[in-house]
Amino acid sequence: MPYKILVIALGGTIGSVKKDSISLDDNALKILDYCKYDDVIFEGISPFTCLSENMTEKLWQELIDVLDKTDYSKHKGVIILHGSDTLAYTSSIIANAFYDKNIVLTASDKPIEDCNSNGIDNFNKAVDHIKNNTVGVYVSYDGIMRGDCITSADINDKFRYINTNLIPTGKKKISHKHILIIKPYVSMDTDCINLEKVDAVIFEMFHSATVPQNIIDFSKKLKCPYCFVTHKDSAEYETAKGIENIIFNCTTENAYARMILE
Repeated sequence: MPYKILVIALGGTIGSVKKDSISLDDNALKILDYCKYDDVIFEGISPFTCLSENMTEKLWQELIDVLDKTDYSKHKGVIILHGSDTLAYTSSIIANAFYDKNIVLTASDKPIEDCNSNGIDNFNKAVDHIKNNTVGVYVSYDGIMRGDCITSADINDKFRYINTNLIPTGKKKISHKHILIIKPYVSMDTDCINLEKVDAVIFEMFHSATVPQNIIDFSKKLKCPYCFVTHKDSAEYETAKGIENIIFNCTTENAYARMILE
């Protein structure tokens, strides 16, 4: 009996076409015309489309609601077609909210009509992963990775994998918190930071799990929740000893997802 897989198309390059520039295609599910399986029946829906740089909290909630209403007893799993720019954020959201489902997000570096595109291969690997019935949320992009373990893509369209042991929150409501992400740099002046509407702060750390001393001093004056985030599993440098609220083995994207879900 054929597997049934739900495909949710949200736009992105995998659902775009290149003319004078890359723009959304009218057929967001066109990849199904390129990928045929004798043992798989695809059910395709497209609740909304956008280029992923324009993803919003409202659209996240719409996606969560669609996934929450899905009858998983009738589907082997779900594949989400997404843009690569904010894929790490959305995959972290979905990985926390639907950790006990068989869901794969995938994307493409070029429109799929381009013979150099990785979109079709990424989609086929997503299908294979769904058929293996591995519970959890994953990303298919030049390989299979856990959805809450990837950083945003670099200039070479590569996603870095950060192993985490954080337990998914299971929360499915996007809050309307104003979360500020602060990336430290040389001679950063914290007096320039406006906290008037900020509900919480995430501090990125340098690769050695350190930040400048003035950032540490600034954090201790905050009147809102905050955390420091590092890919490392420990903070070994003397300059890190005074830092409180460090989340180890975590991406900024996953820290943001965990903070905005309630």
